Amino acid sequence: MPVHGTHNAVEDDRNENILIYVNGELFPRNEAKISVFYSGYLVGDGIWEALRLHDGVHVRFMVTRGIPL
Repeated sequence: MPVHGTHNAVEDDRNENILIYVNGELFPRNEAKISVFYSGYLVGDGIWEALRLHDGVHVRFMVTRGIPL
């Protein structure tokens, strides 16, 4: 029986150039690192935030200004 985990995700080319915000700085995904002693890692708490973009523009910005998607 195969083992499945969080690293068994399907590759998506759109994620190659994303930036990760860590401690006030943006890092390319392959450079983003946290300490194994970080409380979010140790006890599993944390807050996740994502910004939805459409053609490179923040969706909420477009909607609040009546710009069609």
